[in-house]
Amino acid sequence: MNKAFIRKRYKLKRLELSPKKLNDISLKIIDQMNDTFDFSEKLINIFLPIEKFNEIDLTLLIDHTLNKEGLICINKTDFKNHSITPYLYSTKIKLEISDFGVPEPSNGTVISPKEIDYVIVPLLACDKNGYRIGYGKGFYDAFLAQCNENTTFIGVNHFNDLVHIDNVEEHDIPIHYLVTPEKVYHF
Repeated sequence: MNKAFIRKRYKLKRLELSPKKLNDISLKIIDQMNDTFDFSEKLINIFLPIEKFNEIDLTLLIDHTLNKEGLICINKTDFKNHSITPYLYSTKIKLEISDFGVPEPSNGTVISPKEIDYVIVPLLACDKNGYRIGYGKGFYDAFLAQCNENTTFIGVNHFNDLVHIDNVEEHDIPIHYLVTPEKVYHF
């Protein structure tokens, strides 16, 4: 299947989820992540959910990581140049909703992507090689390319199935792990 078809299909599938089902999925994914990864004393890049797209809510993972002496950074997007800038998370950061519906920091300390130990990546679908399909703007591929070679990329997905992507492109960067409500894939 091509990316456009997969993107459309999984966006619709995601929108069909009830708030309760979405919350259950988010909690199961957080449990899977806590059972699989040790985020203590690590710097984790976590996305904040776009509610209108029924994205996975990782807020409890932020609290869990902070309780284990880990650090969190969250992203601010620039839609003009399709870039992501990570900011160190603290309770003093002021969040604003962007025009795209993304909760983003309006102040704080910018973090170099090279410092990040783990990047949690939102996605719509993933294939058996770790290639992901997002919203199609290339934000995360550009961001992941800036990370260091030891950074671990973890995708999170509402659904347990893998897809076949016909049109993987040269600039696409695969993730190392995919966490679903029922399974953790390692690529």
